[in-house]
This record gives sequence, C-alpha cells and structure tokens, in this order.
Amino acid sequence: MKKLIALCAMMAMFLGLSTKATAQDFDPQAMVQRQLDRISTELSLNKDQVKKLEPIITARMQKMMEFRQAGMEREQMMAEMKKINDGQLESLKAILTPEQLEKYITMQSQMRQGGPPRN
Repeated sequence: MKKLIALCAMMAMFLGLSTKATAQDFDPQAMVQRQLDRISTELSLNKDQVKKLEPIITARMQKMMEFRQAGMEREQMMAEMKKINDGQLESLKAILTPEQLEKYITMQSQMRQGGPPRN
C-alpha cells in the first residue's frame, strides 16, 4: 500500500513538473524571432525588410498574448486574430515585393491547412 501511495505521489510530482516546464517554455519574444527567421529565410528578405517586419510581428504577438491573458473564447479570439492578420497583410504589401507577398500568402494558407506538403 505504501508503495502504491509513493508511486502515485511521484507520478503527480512528475506531471506537475512537466506542466510547469511547458508553461515556462512559452516565450513570446522567442516566437517572434522564430517567425522572423522563418519568413526571412523562406522569402529571402533583405536586412531592411526584416527591420520593417519585426515591429509588425511583435505587435501581432502582443495582441495575441493580450487575448490569451483576457481568457477570450477560442472563436472570439480567432475572429480578432483574423482582423489583425488582415491588417498585417496590408502592412506587408508595402514591405514585400509582389513575388515575396505571393509566397507569403501561400505559406500562410499552408500553415492553416496543417503545414507545408511533405514529399
């Protein structure tokens, strides 16, 4: 009986530690940097374009964090994020070349469908 209780206590402790580690791993600035790196690589952006893109992605991430912290319902948050994404796309039209913009739109649609096609 004591072994069973000890085993349950250890499992609960490990579960708690894994949940805590996952919550600490979420770093909005790191997410912004990963997005910038990915977009910069995929679209072959120059330094000036990356510099102009960073505040746009950062603002989007801040809004998303505000929505999450406010405890917004998923459907409502998705609707608000769609508005923000549409505004971001308008901003990108002034930064990206037509070819880069087309590729960006393709990347976004692939992400919404579960990622790029795998060969």
